[in-house]
Amino acid sequence: MGNMVQQAAKIFLAGNRNKFESNQYRCFTTLIDAAWAREDNIQFFDETLAPGKSKFFTPENDTAIILIPLVGNIIYGNLEKGHSVKIAPEELQVASIKKGMSFSIKNPHQNNLANYLQIRIKIEVLDKKISFFDYGHNALNILFENTTAKLHFGVLDGRMEETLVLSNKNSSIIPFVINGAFEVQNRLLESRDSLALKNLDELEIEALSENAIILILEKNNTC
Repeated sequence: MGNMVQQAAKIFLAGNRNKFESNQYRCFTTLIDAAWAREDNIQFFDETLAPGKSKFFTPENDTAIILIPLVGNIIYGNLEKGHSVKIAPEELQVASIKKGMSFSIKNPHQNNLANYLQIRIKIEVLDKKISFFDYGHNALNILFENTTAKLHFGVLDGRMEETLVLSNKNSSIIPFVINGAFEVQNRLLESRDSLALKNLDELEIEALSENAIILILEKNNTC
């Protein structure tokens, strides 16, 4: 990568995440605080459910959730709306959750763990299931987009470089590494590390390992 001006940034290392663990459920939490997302916190929950188990959630504030299975299928259930949906790897579910509303996530497998990401972000969304099995390799693909946020996804070979041109310089940019290692704006990120950035026109990334997988959340703070 070429030389560039260092922008305001904060690294969130996987090893420093808050951890909760029981015999049925494990959660590592990354909190991107309001200093990086205007008045809103953005939360990444890296969650694992034991075979056949369910977990219930009741957010304290209105929020949107994005559910992304990484290993195994999960079933999202909205108790108030009375419906459930099965989500597999290379699919995601976006849902609007009102304060005090409960929802559930179940691992339907009887023998295997399920690992998934739950992202909470304060934006307006419509409930929707999205498939991205036809994503482009060695490219940054848009998985979800509305007027307030975009979620990009990339699977890159080692030493592949990509540049993401951002929609708005006032956006908060949150790269989250699912697998492998990347150099992002001259900073090393490894599996389950994340980074908060702002005041950027474009984001430069380079994969440092084979089959490196990254999510990049872009939130427009002018909305």
